[in-house]
Amino acid sequence: MKQLSLANLLLLGLSLPGHGQEAAQPSEPLKLHPENPRYFLFRGKPTVLITSGEHYGAVLNQDFDYIPYLDELQKHAFNQTRTFSGVFPELPASFGIPENTMAPAAGRYVCPWARSTTPGAFDGGNKYDLTKWDDLYFGRLKEFVAQAGKRGIVVELVLFNTLYGDDLWNACPLNAKNNVNGVGDVPRTEAWTLKHPALVAAQEAMVTKIVRELRDFDNVYFEGCNEPYERRLPDDWQNHITRTILAADEGRHLIAQNVGNGLMPIVNPHPSVSVFNYHYMNPPDRVRAHDNLRRPIGFDETGGRGQKDLPYRTDAWSFILAGGAVYSHLDFSFTVRSPEGGGTKFPGHSGGGRTLRRQLAILKEFIHGFDFVRLKPDRSVVKGGVPAGAAVQALVEPGRAYAIYLHQGAKASARWTGRLVPKHSETYTFHLFSNDGARLWVGEKLLVDNWGDYVGSNLGSIKTGKIALAGGEKVDLKVEHYDRGGNAALTLSWSSPSQKQEAIPSSQFSLPDGSGPGLKGEYYEGSNFDVLRASRTEPALNFYRPDGSLTVFAELMRDARMTLELDLPAGTYAAEWVNPKTGAVDKAESFDHAGGTRSLGSPAFTEDVALRIRAARK
Repeated sequence: MKQLSLANLLLLGLSLPGHGQEAAQPSEPLKLHPENPRYFLFRGKPTVLITSGEHYGAVLNQDFDYIPYLDELQKHAFNQTRTFSGVFPELPASFGIPENTMAPAAGRYVCPWARSTTPGAFDGGNKYDLTKWDDLYFGRLKEFVAQAGKRGIVVELVLFNTLYGDDLWNACPLNAKNNVNGVGDVPRTEAWTLKHPALVAAQEAMVTKIVRELRDFDNVYFEGCNEPYERRLPDDWQNHITRTILAADEGRHLIAQNVGNGLMPIVNPHPSVSVFNYHYMNPPDRVRAHDNLRRPIGFDETGGRGQKDLPYRTDAWSFILAGGAVYSHLDFSFTVRSPEGGGTKFPGHSGGGRTLRRQLAILKEFIHGFDFVRLKPDRSVVKGGVPAGAAVQALVEPGRAYAIYLHQGAKASARWTGRLVPKHSETYTFHLFSNDGARLWVGEKLLVDNWGDYVGSNLGSIKTGKIALAGGEKVDLKVEHYDRGGNAALTLSWSSPSQKQEAIPSSQFSLPDGSGPGLKGEYYEGSNFDVLRASRTEPALNFYRPDGSLTVFAELMRDARMTLELDLPAGTYAAEWVNPKTGAVDKAESFDHAGGTRSLGSPAFTEDVALRIRAARK
């Protein structure tokens, strides 16, 4: 099969006219704020981008009705959505995501290239012709961006996605198996590189076409590739895609780079990249670490922290009040069957839904209530009063405005002690299941050591240990555990050659002083047994709550109070304590201050609280 030349493919990308929906009238697009380029300016207003959006298939999946989806975002005043270009679809089995919007039903995937008359594509349809664009696709893409713009929503358009496995490369139109042009007869590991000129030319043509079709929209910015670090995609290829965007767009729209997960550093960024995106950034330390870049830092994919709203709400507030500029929660409640976001939360994937969306809308209203371009991250304003195990973030304009957020529900710890009576004289296997850290001592032996945060898509992790015990003879037992929020579980079971695995029953435990059955439980604030809050007898260790912390931990966090010590210059101030779950002002006070440390007592709160302080206008 004849391959297209590099020159022909470049000509294809640069010269073909657009089709479908007419673009919006030219206006100044989203840009960096001229006074503080850590934030955005959009339609004349300082902007922080906050959303809870679908799994990126709004355009490529013809069955996804994006109008009710965008209406739901607008309802909560969200102003961002992330979508993929459609360079390839995911498959129904991809990543174990039920009702994945990135995995269209048969015949419902739409992409930049038109089908040919030649059968044999991966999905049973005709192969693609890389010399022809699909009018339906570009019409859908432009209409989606236009409808988002009408609702004040900015589209982060991701041009490429990492090919995590051969199954995805086999589904890509740029694979020679799926096109009539002979382009892309390469292994998956070389697809997103500069090694194959014809393939690179096809990529350039696609990027150029998409970027030029969207040139006149003000509500779009481009990310070159999603999660390139997952397969260590070469920097020269990523930089080439950035240069291609820049050439096609003439610098009109912002360009983003997906840097990494969590705490990966930004190293030698391309000078045309303006937005640096992270996934799973908890804690938000990279915002502060890259303050010298003076560019927006985004947290544009969440997940892996269970299905309770708490970890995503606290992630969002912590990140934005650390100085972040984009928070985009990945919300699997948006599906083809439920484009308005009323779908089921799927086990093993991130939380989401209407309650969390309401809570994130409170955050957006809170931060946009400040002249935030004048605020800078500065936790040093908080001089004391932060409870053990809690985390605090603060944005500050000294003497003028203070936005402070504290969450304490992320970590608590417990210790259970007593004596155990085995039934048989033989080797026992102990099974300790937990989410998060746990460790077990039997006698003097540390039998299980799983002391670390659980990060994964299951409900927790299980570790085992073996020890020989004498039947009927008591042996000391100690279990320690901490919980950082989200899903929570701790179960202790045992098995031996003479008995099946079972949760250790209360009848086999006795308190340390021998006064009765069960174990002595001690419950603490903080992950390192910082402040003892409660003690009680537990009949067994078989705790599990898929929607949040162990019941006793939740009780510890209820009705917490604190007195923050704040360094404030002289002035007259108004302070309001805001409930991040409801948006209500739970306590307000005005005060004159002579300068120095000021004590402010919080209302009773559970898990987290925000504080808004403004100087009185003169």
